[in-house]
Amino acid sequence: MTIPIIGIRALLAACFMGLSALVPADAETLTEALISAYQTNPQLAAARAGLRVTDEQLALALSAFRPSITLQGSGGRSTIRLQQERRETLAPFDGQAQLVQPLFPLSGFAALRSADAQIEQGRANLAAVEQQVFLSVVSAYLNVIRDQALVNITAEIEGNLERELEANRSRFNEGDVSQTDIALTQTRLSQVQADHVAAQLNLRRARSAYEEVVGHPPLEVSPPGLPPGLPGTKEEATAIAIKGNPTLLEARRAEDVARADIGRAEAALYPSLNLVAAGAYSENQSFDNQQEEQYSLQLQLRVPLYEGGATQSQIRRAKEFWNQQRAGTVAVEREVVRLVADAFDGLVTSGDVIGYAREGVKGAEAALKGVREEAGLGFRTTTDVLDSEQDLLNAQSRLAIAERDEVFAGWQLLSAVGAFSAQETGLVTELYDAKAHAEEVGDAWFATDPLAPGLVPVPTSTAPAPLIPPEATRPGSPAMEPVQAAVSTPAGASEGEGFWTTLLGIPADEIQPP
Repeated sequence: MTIPIIGIRALLAACFMGLSALVPADAETLTEALISAYQTNPQLAAARAGLRVTDEQLALALSAFRPSITLQGSGGRSTIRLQQERRETLAPFDGQAQLVQPLFPLSGFAALRSADAQIEQGRANLAAVEQQVFLSVVSAYLNVIRDQALVNITAEIEGNLERELEANRSRFNEGDVSQTDIALTQTRLSQVQADHVAAQLNLRRARSAYEEVVGHPPLEVSPPGLPPGLPGTKEEATAIAIKGNPTLLEARRAEDVARADIGRAEAALYPSLNLVAAGAYSENQSFDNQQEEQYSLQLQLRVPLYEGGATQSQIRRAKEFWNQQRAGTVAVEREVVRLVADAFDGLVTSGDVIGYAREGVKGAEAALKGVREEAGLGFRTTTDVLDSEQDLLNAQSRLAIAERDEVFAGWQLLSAVGAFSAQETGLVTELYDAKAHAEEVGDAWFATDPLAPGLVPVPTSTAPAPLIPPEATRPGSPAMEPVQAAVSTPAGASEGEGFWTTLLGIPADEIQPP
């Protein structure tokens, strides 16, 4: 079934407006992170300023249709010695004024077409940067959730192995196990401890990346769901992307700019016609103190005939550059088609991986429980228990990674089709009007100050993001109490209930796709 792009935007707006009701009050939703990035991200601020720079091309093009006025004057005092004892002093003054009004500026029309194309290209570039920043926010947000989950997983397994080591030592004193069993358990514990420290490092890096793109350290984050209204087929997604992907639109507008620049180059061969009004006044230019006034009104026609071939070379250059841009547009279109296919395939595949990973977690939990019981009866060795612990660690890690990859693939697909912007997702914040500034500069005849600074990045604290304290590397420490509480199974809950509920301590009914 085909889902129109308007339907996608409406669904996204409804999704983002209601997302805050689905998460704990003290959690920062993905919507809030996107709003923060929209308001403070310096890449977006630079792209907006770049568009305002491009908007000035419109004012420059319009100047070819407007008059130019110049004033010039000179005055002074001079003394002339006429005879040996006679001197004359003069105070000469002269002034000129000139007004030139273009009547038939063919080059101005070409410049105006080029300016319009450049502005459209700049707007497409801003939309592309906005999508790139938003996708970076989603990636950073999901990475924090994933890496926090991996920290919790390794912490839980580390605690289990420490208890297993203590139990084996007690059993060794009773003669039930050998020194080899203790060494095997210690080795596996050291491996998991190393994994736990590495997971903490990855979490710190994820938090730093989050602060870089969002503008502040991550607060408590809540797992988001897939965006609604995604295309149902790869062909449908490709068709939408061909029409709306901002990177592809930017390439097409660059092609339009190159075509308009051909006209600008050819305009150098066209004649120009100007109306020139001039006036001059002078006095005291000689000893008779004569005053003189001059006025003129003229038509000036300029017809270029030959300029050494420079103009013809510029025309050929502009045409070849247009050919280059046309080929570049085809390349970008193929890249967009590939990105859509990769995102769509990644979304489908990650969904399958999640299904298998969940079954793997359930199987690993059941296997570990059974192996422990059998080991207590003497039917299983310490190695069997350690292998089951490792299988559970691997299964839970795969599920955490797959959960992250599925959600990211959904937002990546939304970005690839060109529907991931502040306006289309319905973010409740002040939106930057990319068209208002161009309209203002078109009427700005005399202004020199910036007309519409728009949203600018807000400086952030230079303090580093909060790190995991060193004492939190061992279960049982005061700093790890929230982690232990998060990974413990609530009373009355089944072992297979909600992966994110088990890891993050968020009620299952609050972890809903938006």
